Amino acid sequence: MTNAFNTQLRAQQEWSWLLAIWLFLGGTGSGLFLLFLLLGLPAYFAVIALGFVLSGGVILLLELGSPLRAWRTVFRPGTSWLSRGVFFVFFFIVSCFLSIAPAFEIFSWLPWSETGLLAKLLGWIAAVCALMIILYPAFFFHSTSLAIPFWNTPLLPLLFVSYAVLGGDGIVLLTASYASHIPAQVGLLAIILIALNAVMIAIYLLTMDRAGGSAKESVGLLNRAPLRWIFWVGVVALGLIFPLLGILFMAPAASTAGACILIGGVLFRYCVLKAGVYVPPALVADVTDWSKLNRTSSDFAREYAGMTAQRTSRPR
Repeated sequence: MTNAFNTQLRAQQEWSWLLAIWLFLGGTGSGLFLLFLLLGLPAYFAVIALGFVLSGGVILLLELGSPLRAWRTVFRPGTSWLSRGVFFVFFFIVSCFLSIAPAFEIFSWLPWSETGLLAKLLGWIAAVCALMIILYPAFFFHSTSLAIPFWNTPLLPLLFVSYAVLGGDGIVLLTASYASHIPAQVGLLAIILIALNAVMIAIYLLTMDRAGGSAKESVGLLNRAPLRWIFWVGVVALGLIFPLLGILFMAPAASTAGACILIGGVLFRYCVLKAGVYVPPALVADVTDWSKLNRTSSDFAREYAGMTAQRTSRPR
């Protein structure tokens, strides 16, 4: 009942570092597998990708807490994007493992080869699952948090895809100093993705700021301590600008650039989570999208007072 009269803007506090690490591991591992398939990277990169996605699954179970809660979450694929995501992870693990297993001597007894039709088919099945692992968190946020406009935008899935592939590229750069058979286009791809992410982040923040209401407040949180330092220093400077300069002008610093890209990827997900601001429950109850109007908390209070007066004056 109290929430029905609450018109204050409130940042979400439920999701923090643990969920950010889950998003990073699942997205980066999936992005690395896509690069493995598209660029013909050595098989050990697929193993790294598999390890990242598996680790992300463990982190998700820790986030869910009790086994009963995890069980209920998994077996609701008809209504829950989180449940569908668990199935995407499962099918990715199986198809990814079976597609790369013949590349290792210990699995030489398998009746198909790493270059055979079945291995290629399994690889593309794993690729589709990897893409869905990247995308489904954005759909999950949209379906479960309609009251947070900062997450309800088509730009978020695009950013998740771009950051996932950039993270995969960061792992390749990180190993570039001692890895063999690394394609020359890996550095160029990183430059393109860094520039693309910077542009999309700028458009994302500008769009949210102009939307007003809780979306504008989310942008405000990114410009106030403590998120200001994490976003501008960690995400923008360390995660985008420094790697870009390193790849362009200091080729031997590719490994350092890769590490910075990965750190920036974790911090980006954390900032997206912590900047989520709810539309006041009183306004959500009236099914009015006030987030698109440039209103302050006092404006919300005045609007709600007017709506309450109208209701009490209606004849019964």
